[in-house]
Parts: sequence; structure tokens; C-alpha cells
Amino acid sequence: MSLRTTLLVLALVPTIALVALWAMNSAQLYGNWKTVHDRNEAGKQVGQPIAVVLYQLQAERQLSAAALADPKAYQSRLAKQRALTDRSVQGLKALSDAMPAALAEGYQRVGRGLDRLPAYRQAVDERDATQEQTFDHYTDVIASDMQLFEDFTNVGFGEVTVLTKPLIDSQWGAEMLSRENTIFTAATVSGHFTSAQRSQLAQAIGGQQHIYDNKVVPRLPSGPAKTYQGILSGAAWKQKTRIEQTVLTAENPGEDGRTPVSARLGKEWQQSYGAITPQLTQASGSYAEYLVSATEDQLDGMMTDLIVNSAVGGAAVLLVFLVSLRLTGVLRRRIFGLRSAALELQTRLPDMVERLRQGETVDTDAELPEIRYGNDELGMLGQALNEARGSALETAVRQVEQYRGFERLLQRIARRTQLLIGMQMKRLGEMQRQHEDPEVLEGLFDVDHLAARLRRYEENLVILGGGTPQRRWRNPVPLLDVLRAAQGEVQDYRRIRIDTEGETWLSERAVGAMVHVLAELMENAVSFSKPPTPVEVSASRVGRGVAVEIEDRGMGMDPEQYAEANRLMADPPRMDVMSRADDARLGLYVVARLSANLGLNVELRPSSFGGTRVVVLVPAELISDGRPASESPDGAAPAQLSVIGAPRSGQDDDPRDPRPEPQPQPHSGDQETFTRQLIGSLARPTARTTAEPPTTSSEPLPRRVRQASLAAELRDPPRVYAEAPHVETSETKTETETETEPLPRRSAPRRSGATIGAFQRQSRIARLGPDSDQQPTHPSPGHDGARKEDRR
Repeated sequence: MSLRTTLLVLALVPTIALVALWAMNSAQLYGNWKTVHDRNEAGKQVGQPIAVVLYQLQAERQLSAAALADPKAYQSRLAKQRALTDRSVQGLKALSDAMPAALAEGYQRVGRGLDRLPAYRQAVDERDATQEQTFDHYTDVIASDMQLFEDFTNVGFGEVTVLTKPLIDSQWGAEMLSRENTIFTAATVSGHFTSAQRSQLAQAIGGQQHIYDNKVVPRLPSGPAKTYQGILSGAAWKQKTRIEQTVLTAENPGEDGRTPVSARLGKEWQQSYGAITPQLTQASGSYAEYLVSATEDQLDGMMTDLIVNSAVGGAAVLLVFLVSLRLTGVLRRRIFGLRSAALELQTRLPDMVERLRQGETVDTDAELPEIRYGNDELGMLGQALNEARGSALETAVRQVEQYRGFERLLQRIARRTQLLIGMQMKRLGEMQRQHEDPEVLEGLFDVDHLAARLRRYEENLVILGGGTPQRRWRNPVPLLDVLRAAQGEVQDYRRIRIDTEGETWLSERAVGAMVHVLAELMENAVSFSKPPTPVEVSASRVGRGVAVEIEDRGMGMDPEQYAEANRLMADPPRMDVMSRADDARLGLYVVARLSANLGLNVELRPSSFGGTRVVVLVPAELISDGRPASESPDGAAPAQLSVIGAPRSGQDDDPRDPRPEPQPQPHSGDQETFTRQLIGSLARPTARTTAEPPTTSSEPLPRRVRQASLAAELRDPPRVYAEAPHVETSETKTETETETEPLPRRSAPRRSGATIGAFQRQSRIARLGPDSDQQPTHPSPGHDGARKEDRR
């Protein structure tokens, strides 16, 4: 389970348990209240009909006994009473639907007794039953009716049951008195008591005394108890007791065991019974009202308990739920706080490491403060994160130091190599000026070309190691010269065709980076297209600057590769040379780095020829409005970029051979010498003479210098000293140094051969027409010698 699910379970389990307990308690309280309420309501509806049936059966039992003794005198009265009994029984049966299920058995028992009443009545009418049998039949029915009444009063609530018990006992006392009245009525009508009647009378009298003395009065509250005590000590009750004693103590029974009873005694009994019965009925009614009130109070109390318990239980459940929810929320927030701190550490640590790589001074304690989350288990987890943070930070700082040391080492090695390359290119320039043999010059130019490419590769190492190229210019340079310089650093440069629209000058701060970027892209185009297919390079003005397009006719790339390459150009990653050592796209990383620093927009897209088309958008701020202010009035540029095949009118660098330091630094004090050696032959001035005015040409090939290929004796003036090139330093200063030593003289035969060869080459160029300066994609053998000599 997830942490959220676990916390939810921890919050819901106690809540569900409390809800279950609360529901069970509330259901039990409601069940008790419902039982008492239903019994009370049923007692109100059915209790009165049961009492009426009970009273009517007692009256019918008395008249049935009298009718057995004197049918003529009591037959009509018995018939009326039977009608009253039947009406009360019908009323009781009509309430069968309101009878609770718990009282169904008692009700059925009463119903079976009431169903036997017709048989009992028929026996009385036909005089087939004795007094004792009739008495027992009616007594059984009345006893079942009394039992049903007792069941109704038992509402299942302890206090109410205790209060109801005296009322039930008083009803049984009234039943005993009714039985006694039935026996006296039968004896008075017949004029004697039989032995069985006297025995039944004794039982009824003893039952009355036990019920009232032991069950009713002692258990009643003080008020109802005084009422019953008043009845039991009244004159009517005393008269009843005297009559009972008279009958029970009579000692003159007849021969058949019958005890005669006088009419006067019977009349006294009826007087005392008539006075006692209303008193007992009133006392029972008063106590019944008291019971109803007490039951209502108990029901109200039960309802109050139900509401209070339910409310308290519900509040407890809600409180537990809210507390659990609050605690789990706090726990989740603390855990998420730790997670956020860890994510912030993950986010800020690389940024801080990057700043450390850039050489910034970073306060680690302020940048990554410790995580404080108390002293509990979460605090221990935060402490563990702090320790992990410290270890990660220490490891990152150590790696940054190692990486920076490696970058410095890589840059130092590359700078030394660049210094050697610069010296090599300087020496090649000297050798090119010293030799006139076409084959030797061709080899020297090839070696010079290789040195220029090697210089670019060394600059790649500097760039990938976090440095910047050291080739810098002070004045704007024509875009055509930039394209030619980039072409000159490509291995198979003969396949590259350059086309420009108009004359565009590039800002001095963008020249070196642009040469490098274009050279890398041209190298890729030539490398990934099959020879001898050409590579088209075009430059034109657009709304936001200048667009340089490089299009090859190779196999192209997949859409995913184009998308990945464009993402690389848009967001160049931090280059780790060691981790990218096996990556074949190091040139693209260099282009991405330089483009990001310069603000170029480089985009790769499919070409219409099936190859790749690269569009380099140079922003308008890198475009110069015109030629530099130091340009001469005749329109010639003060400094140009050379390409392979450009004329060399003087030394590439200072002819003096500076002694390199043991450990050259790119930013050392002798910056001018270092930059001259680093730049090599890329930045050199165009030689000018007063004999021939300079002309500005947008032809793809560079201009020749007048008398540059002639022997010293044929030049005008006869002795000409070589002029050192203009060299751009890191401080953007241009310096012209003049060689003080004359060029070496050649022997007369060799000078004559050189003169004739120069004449032949110049005449051949003139015959080729105006396009003779264009570099052919596939030069023919006949033109090879002229092309080689032109590159001088």
C-alpha cells in the first residue's frame, strides 16, 4: 500500500470501530425505548378492553352460579350479562391487529378460553354442570385473561415492571374477592354452603390476605399504599371479614355436610362487597394513572438517554475522525516536507555544482541549509537526509575540482599544441616564400591545410574544455572572406560551392566563432555526402540578419535525429569530454556551444536532394553596417581572411622565431606573440603596391599580388623586402612588422625558368576568360599547375 493508503487506514480503522460501537449502543437504546413505547401504546389500546372482558366474565360467573341455584329468578339477568360479555369479547378480538408479536401466544390462549364460553353457557342452561364445575370453567378463562393483562403490563423495563407488579397483584386480589362473591351469591340463593364451597371460600379469603398484606401494600409507593390501607381498615372491609369468619366458623352443618346461611347474612355480604369493590377499583385506577405517568417519564428518560448517548457517541466518532485526519494530515505534510526538501536538494545541488564549475564562490550552508524536523522518527529521517546531503555535496565538490582540473589540463595541453601549430604554420609560410618549385609548393600548401585543420581540432578541445577560441579581429570582415576561411579549414574543400548575395560585413567579435561554426558544418556536409557531389553554401540577407545555408546531397537523417539535433542546438548541455569521448557528434556540441555564446540560431532540416540542409541565422547585431573606418580610400579592406589557395604576399607571422615558454598560458603577458602564433595564417593583410591600384572583388578566389611570383631582380624596385602580416591580438590591436632581411637571390637559370613559367601561367589564365579565377569542382590536369601557383 502507498503511504497515503496506510495513513487513511490508520485514520479509518478506529473511526469505523467507534462508528460500529456507537451504532450498536444507539440501536440498543432505541430498541429498548421502542419496546417500552410499543408496550405502553398497546397497553393503552388493549389494556382497557382486557379489563372490561375481565369484569364482564366475573359478573357472568356470579350470575351463572346464581342461575344454577335459582334459574327462574336469574335467567333474564344472566342473558343480559352474556350479551354484555359477548360485546366486550368482540371489542377485544377487533384489536387483534394492534397486539404486539410478543403477546400473540397469550392472546391466543385467551381466545381459546373465550371460544369455550358457549359450551359453558349451554351446560349452565341445561343444568348439566355443577356449581364447582361452572366456577372452575369461568375461573380458568378469567385467569388466562388476567395472565394476558399481566403480560401487557410487563414492558421489559425494570423500574416500570417493579412499579407495575403491585397493580397486577391488586387485580388478583380483586379476582379473589370476586370468587368469594360468586360463592356467597350461590350459597345465599341456595340457602346453604356446601363443603366444597366452604373450601373454595377459605382459599379465596387466604389468597386475599396474602396478596394485600404481602404483595400490594408493602410494594406500593406511600400514597397508593395509604389508600389501600384505608380500604383494608375500613368498616366495609371489617364487615366483610366478620361475615367470612361467621361462615368459616359455623359448627352446625346438616346431615349432608351443608352449612345453612341466612338471608340477612347474604344481604350484609352484598352490602360490604358493594362498598369495597368501588374503593378497590378507584384505588387501582389511581395507581394505574400513576403507572402511566411513571411510564411516560421513563420513556422520556429513555429518549433523553438515547439522544444524549447518540449525540455523545456521534461527537466522539467525529472527534476521533477529525483528530485522526488531522494527525495523518500533519504526518503527510511533514513527510511531503521532507520530500520537498529532498527534491529541492536534487534541484539546487546541480545548479550549485554548475556554479562551482564556473569558478564561483558558493556558501554551501547558506545555499543548502540543513533540514530540521524535530527529534522524532521524521527528524531522524531529516538528519539522515542531511548526512546524505553532506556526502553528496562533498562528492560533488570533489568531482567539480577534478573536472575543473581536467579542463585546465586539457586547455593547457591544447594551448601548447596550438602554440606549436602556430609555429608550424609560421614555418610553412616561410618555406612557401622560399620555394618556387610547383611540386614543393603543392606539398607545402597541403601541409599548411592540414595544420589549419589541426588548429581547428585543437580549438574544439579548448571549447569542449570550457575555454574560448583565441582568434580575434579588430575590424569587421566581409562575410565572403569568412566563408572562404571556413572552406579553407575543410579537408575536401574543392567540393564546396560558395554563393553570396551582395556585400555583407561581419562584426569583428563574431568572425572567429563564425569561421569555426561554418567550418564544422561544412566538414559535416562534406563528410556525410558521397563524393563528388557538391556542397552548396549560400548567404543572403533576411529580415532578422543574415542566413547562411549549407546543403549537402547525402543520405540525410531520421526525423527523430533532426529533432534531437535541433534540441541540442537550442539547449546545449554541459559538455563532459570524458563521458562524450565515444560520441561521433562532438562537432555538433562545439557548434551548439559557440552558437549559444554568440546568439546564432542553427536549425537542421531535410534537404530537397535527400540530404541535410543547415540554416545558420546570424542576428542583425552581429552584422556591421559597412567597411571599417580604417579602410583605405581606394576601397581595399585592411585585413582579410585567407583560404586555401589565397595569395601569400609576405610572412604569415613575425619572421622572428620567438622562444616558447615551458608552459604557455593563453592569457599571459606576451599576449601579442601568443595570438600571432595561435592565429597563424588566417589573418593577414592584403599586400598593396603603388604600382597597381587595389580592386575589391567578390570572386570566390583571392586576388593575386602584383610581382609576388617574380624574382628579386625583376621586381620594381629591384630589392623588395617582405612585409609582415597584420595580426589581430587578444587586445584587438593591429601591428605591422617589416622584415629587415632581403629575400634570398636565386641563380640566373632558375630565375629565367621561373620568369618563363610565370609568363606561361599568366597567359593561360588570360586565355581562360573572366571565370578563370573560379575554383573548379574537379580541376583538370592542365589547370593544376596554374591553380597551385595561384595559391602562392
